[in-house]
Order: sequence, then C-alpha cells, then structure tokens
Amino acid sequence: MTVDNSTSPSETSQPRATEYWSRHLRSVLAPLFEAAKTYSAADQQAHLKFIDEHVAPNLGPLPGEPHGPYTTPSSLVGSPFDPSINLVSSGQAKVRFDFDVVSPAERTGPDPFAEKQSRELLHRLAGVVGADTQWMNGLMDALYLTPEENETALAKMPPGIAIPPSSVGFDFDGPKKTLKFYIPGVRKGIATGRPFGDIILETLRSLKPLGSELTPALDLIASYISTCKHDAMLPLVGIDCVDPTKHKDARVKCYIHTSGNSFAVVRDVLTLGGRLTDETSLKRVEILKTIWPLLINEPDGLNTTDESWSKPERINRTGYSGIQYTVEVTPGKAVPDTKIYVPLFQYTDSSEVAERNFESVLKKLDNEWGHSGRYRKTMQSIFKDVDNYGQTYASFSYSEKKGVYTTSYVAMPIKDEGHGLAGDFGLREN
Repeated sequence: MTVDNSTSPSETSQPRATEYWSRHLRSVLAPLFEAAKTYSAADQQAHLKFIDEHVAPNLGPLPGEPHGPYTTPSSLVGSPFDPSINLVSSGQAKVRFDFDVVSPAERTGPDPFAEKQSRELLHRLAGVVGADTQWMNGLMDALYLTPEENETALAKMPPGIAIPPSSVGFDFDGPKKTLKFYIPGVRKGIATGRPFGDIILETLRSLKPLGSELTPALDLIASYISTCKHDAMLPLVGIDCVDPTKHKDARVKCYIHTSGNSFAVVRDVLTLGGRLTDETSLKRVEILKTIWPLLINEPDGLNTTDESWSKPERINRTGYSGIQYTVEVTPGKAVPDTKIYVPLFQYTDSSEVAERNFESVLKKLDNEWGHSGRYRKTMQSIFKDVDNYGQTYASFSYSEKKGVYTTSYVAMPIKDEGHGLAGDFGLREN
C-alpha cells in the first residue's frame, strides 16, 4: 500500500476525527451507492447524511492517536470500517458495511472492555433507525461481563488478544436502513472458563421472543461442533435487529471458524458434517466448487482437484487465518442456511489479482456485474488513487429464494499494516 492518511496525535480533536472519518467513509460509500443503481439520488443523500451524523462520530479518535486495536478485516490496511457490496443472481446490488466498537487504548477503569460504551452506542443507533432491541438486549445481558468477570478476564486475557465488545452493521435497501449487531462469546468464555460456543448456543436458545423456535437448528449446530474433526468452533453471533414476531425471516447468524481451508473442510462445514442433505444445501456446495479455484487464486484448478489439498496462507498471525462460515437460523425453520467467507488477501497480495479473480467468479455465476465489466469498473473508480487497496473477503451462498448471492468486501487504505492484522481473537485459547 502507498497511501497513508493517518494523522499525528498533535492534530487531535473529536470534531477533526469526525471530519476525518466522514471523508474516509464517503470515499468508498458514495461511489458504491451510485454504482449500485438501486438507490435514488434522495436515498443516497439521506444515507450519506446518516453516516456523517451517526457513524463517523463513533469510529474513535484519529488513526494516529492512541486507541484499541482495529479488528475488522479492513484492519489489514489500517481501517476500522468494512464496506461491502452484495450481488444476487439478478445483478441487483445492495451496499452494506460494518464496523467494530473501538475500545480505549488501555483496559482500565470501570469499563475496561468498552461493553458499556457498546451498549450505549447500539441503543442510540437503534433509536435513530427504529430497530428492535429484544434479541440484542438478550445477547448483551448474557454475554457481557459482570464486574467480577471483568477482573477475571483482565487477569486471564493473554497478551495480544484483540476482542471487540461488539460490531455494528447496516444494510441499505432502497431508502431503508437495517441495523445488525454482532457480539463475540470468547471473552465470556475466558472469564468463566466455559466453552464459548456452549455459552452462545445456550444464550440463543433462551432468547425472547421465539428462542424455542431457533432450537431445532441450533441443536444441529451443537451436534456438529461436538463431533467435528476439523476444529470447528463458534466464537461469534450476529442478528438482524428486527422484531422476530413480525419479521419471520429474522436471522441469527452463528459464525463458525476452522483453521483448515481445504475444500473437504468447506464441504463438511457447509453441510454440517452431512446433516444437511436437502437439495438446496447440496446445490450450494456444488456451485461453490465451480468457483473455488478462483476464490483461492488457483485459476488453473490443478491443485484443487484434490479436495483434501490446503493452500498455504500468506499471513499466519491473524484472527483471519483459516475460513469463516455462517449458519443462518430463522425462527421455525429446522434447516438452516450456510454461507462461506473466503479471505482473499490470504491467497494474493495484489488487489488487482483478487479483483480479476472476483470478476471471473461473477462471470461463472452468470452475473451481469461480471459479464459487463461493471464490478471492475466500480472498483477502479473507487480506488483509482491507490496502488493496492484492501480486497479482503468474498462471501458466497445459494438459497432457493435468492438464488446465488455473493458479497465483495473491500477497504480504502489508511496505512499498510503488513503482518500486524489484529493479532488473534483468542479463538484457540479457551
């Protein structure tokens, strides 16, 4: 990376930080909204105004000032902010982003892990967009630490572990904004000595309302993790902040992580060890197999004919080693959907190579953004002034309702962190 937009501590002030982050956010989101062609001019202006007023002030101090570690995938290029564009088979696009609640530089005082700060921020944002907080409150109450657990976690947390108190996300659908909330269970596991996956599943079963309607699918996840031979674990959960009694497609997203990255591991996780045998789940895996060589930068496909082959990673010391997945559970639906998130940066250090590969993925998936060159034109327009930007992740899934859908996660560089990406999240410590 050649861009360094960081600012020295002598220039600090909250208004300056807010102005800085507003420019940073707009540098990606304004052209993404325009390129998507699914937002009116009024929608775009309203969304950017919301971002200026309610997101930029909450990204913490200027990058050059003391702050807790950034832990999003965009931290690879020094940013706490993860923008993305979701593309479905029809070619329709949706802009999204998420960001971590940035902790203080030092774990001191009555809120050492910024959980109180996180709770206050999420409730403010929920009030602004009219989001439902029932599930969010249940997760916070169960997974945030008591004062006694704070002391235990401070004593037991290994050096270098970076666990955000929560992450905040927004989906933009026309004029609408949907709040999403993500919360890790790892810190609770460290504080209590219990497996964090067990804590998360127990919490989800007891959510009100409709926790009991999540249980059949959660039991599938629990059964899989307890018998899985691929070190799968459940460190994080995310939700749509909508009223699940009114929105029957309200999702609980259980994030699964494996250190292995072979397609055999991928197939195993996406089918929960063969527990998902329905036509949709099997088709999802078979479509993914056709684009897998491109996602891991093996375009000739020679190595990937062996499903047990694992590609070496570029950066080992990161919480984003291996592969991430979500198992998406909705009330009353016994068979969950699954999705994969592939760390493109692990398989090439060139954003141009990753960009070309993703365009080829879109072509294989018969998406207009690939055939017309629209995806690459959009990326080149946004990142025209940087030599190498953050092509961080690509996600893929398939459902009967949506067809094939995939998401490109990108990032505007602030500074190149090289091998300093977020240490790790303590996933293998508990």
